[in-house]
Amino acid sequence: MGYTKWTDELKKRVQELSEQGLDSRNIVEKLYEETGVYYAQRSVQRYASVKTPQNHNSENDHFSIEPKYSYGSDGKVDDIKITAKYLLLNEQTQKTPEDILEYLNLDVNEWRIVSAIPNQWTTPTDNGPKWNFQLKVNVKPKSDDELTFEDITEILKQEIEPYTVKQVAHSAHNLVIPLPDLHFGVTKRQDVQNHLDRMLDVINKGYKTIVIEQLGDLFHSSQMWSSQTLKSTILQDVDMVAAWNDAKWLFDVLVTATLKNSTKVYVKQMAGNHSGNMEFAFMEYLQAKYPQVVVHNNIKFRDAYLLDNVGIMLAHGDLAPKNLPMLFANEFGGVWSLSHSREIHKGHFHKEKIVDEGGVISRQLGTVKPNDNYEIMNGWTLSKKELYALEYDSDKLVAEWHV
Repeated sequence: MGYTKWTDELKKRVQELSEQGLDSRNIVEKLYEETGVYYAQRSVQRYASVKTPQNHNSENDHFSIEPKYSYGSDGKVDDIKITAKYLLLNEQTQKTPEDILEYLNLDVNEWRIVSAIPNQWTTPTDNGPKWNFQLKVNVKPKSDDELTFEDITEILKQEIEPYTVKQVAHSAHNLVIPLPDLHFGVTKRQDVQNHLDRMLDVINKGYKTIVIEQLGDLFHSSQMWSSQTLKSTILQDVDMVAAWNDAKWLFDVLVTATLKNSTKVYVKQMAGNHSGNMEFAFMEYLQAKYPQVVVHNNIKFRDAYLLDNVGIMLAHGDLAPKNLPMLFANEFGGVWSLSHSREIHKGHFHKEKIVDEGGVISRQLGTVKPNDNYEIMNGWTLSKKELYALEYDSDKLVAEWHV
């Protein structure tokens, strides 16, 4: 996928064709006739209809905005700070960044949210409480060379040469490698190297099936250009380009070794609260590079799978932690009923805790991530730094490796 610099003249031409009634597909064809270049339909859609913030003052939507514009040296809008007030009747509803931009009449392909600070309160009425919601939003125009996650995923796929190896089984046992809370960006290659060396010693014993569990927060930040969680909590600055390179290095070594020492390799993905979107794109990279690996990529809150007669439920660990055994039984009844033994694998809290909850072994796993400034400030620095490998026969756990 080549990248095209969108000039003002080209954007203007797209808008002219749009005003003539052409849809994005026909605009692409028309531009090809005129320039000999096929432009991405997504980019054409972006420039076909440029919107600016509009006030919502109708009696029905109870919505008002107060935009304050900042202009760059070229006279174009460089920054908009908006205080938005919206009355939610009788219930609280969560809003995604896309929802917020839509309420502000801003094109999601044209603008991105830099920060969003919410505030809410209730007003008693005869018909029950009414929720008042105030949101202070800072948005910036997306630059022409700003890549979306779709762009990043497509670039990764096109630059990847698939890698295959001859697979050999050396045992009837299975191996599970949980990887919780690696937080690449804060975590560097040197923080993982010694753990990985010891993990390879275990992998090289040879297994029937190896499962790599990515349990969330693979990256510290959900953004490439700023350091923040999915809910826009601002974090200490990290180098996300280096973070991607370190994550690719780890998984390239790990996946290659597991393929050489088993007949089946699975990667199970659970989205974390820090970087679930980045993790989804990263799993697409793995599937493209390693076609022999079965990658279960998802953004669900929980998942479960059967490893011979062992049932394993996965969760990041931040949501409904006390209810996971019952959720396992209710949401994944098939896995539950066929299991001779059952386990839950989760992370999030960066410390190890293993509990037998009515016959379900709940494993809250630690992390090798170095302590960041926030953890040091709060004194959360006492947990050990380890990776884990769990070896099972067809029915139960038979060995627990701490590496």
